[in-house]
Amino acid sequence: MGDSVGQKVPQTVAPDQVGNSGGSFNSAVRLMFNALAPRYDSFNHFSSLGLDYGWRRATVRSLKLTESDLVLDIATGTGDLAFATTQSARGIVGCDFAVEMIRRAHAKVRPGDGTWFHVACAECLPYCDERFQGVTSAFAMRNVKPILEDVLAEAFRVLEPGGRAAILEFSRPRMAPIRWGHSFYTRLLMPGVGRFVTGTVEPFHYLYRSIQEWYSPDEFAEILRTVGFTNVRYRMMSFGTVALHTGTKPTACSLGQ
Repeated sequence: MGDSVGQKVPQTVAPDQVGNSGGSFNSAVRLMFNALAPRYDSFNHFSSLGLDYGWRRATVRSLKLTESDLVLDIATGTGDLAFATTQSARGIVGCDFAVEMIRRAHAKVRPGDGTWFHVACAECLPYCDERFQGVTSAFAMRNVKPILEDVLAEAFRVLEPGGRAAILEFSRPRMAPIRWGHSFYTRLLMPGVGRFVTGTVEPFHYLYRSIQEWYSPDEFAEILRTVGFTNVRYRMMSFGTVALHTGTKPTACSLGQ
């Protein structure tokens, strides 16, 4: 079934405001993304001015995959990052706890893609230890901040020793003029784009707040190291508005060095 710009999205309580209504952060995130699912792809492309395609390509390249590798995309949404990986690996598994997002991802699968999608919680993944050679996630870590270390520990668990993780997340630019412009865009203009595309505005006010409250790239890199990742690096993109973090699960040999 097709969708149209401006289609009405059900009103939801922003996750960071849910405490005032007696709900849980995780449940509010799930409800919000289930509601946004029909217009999620359109909003991403509109709001990023198409830059999201390049961010995903950079993420895939950073994994240094081979054609025999299996990759897990955590909090896959409608699967755009998973699909961007299909030409670089043997297979891609995408998981998300928002059922409507997974339904949209399933609808985009083409025969021979080597892509599978599951409904699953990022903090309790239904996969065996060391199952994947690569793990990705795009713009999801802010939305699991209360359980962030649990989510990263699960990503680490299912990753094969020597495998790489690549995580995209928004960031606050360090250069003042760019930071002011980015803040103006995300606080004032992006909610307008969100209202135009989805018919609702509160999720996009939450987006601005979550970016402002997110860790600096250095802080998040240190969390990755605490979980156990080595060779942790990050690369700033789009004038410092996006950070691509990478890390490796150490092998027994590297731990002994």
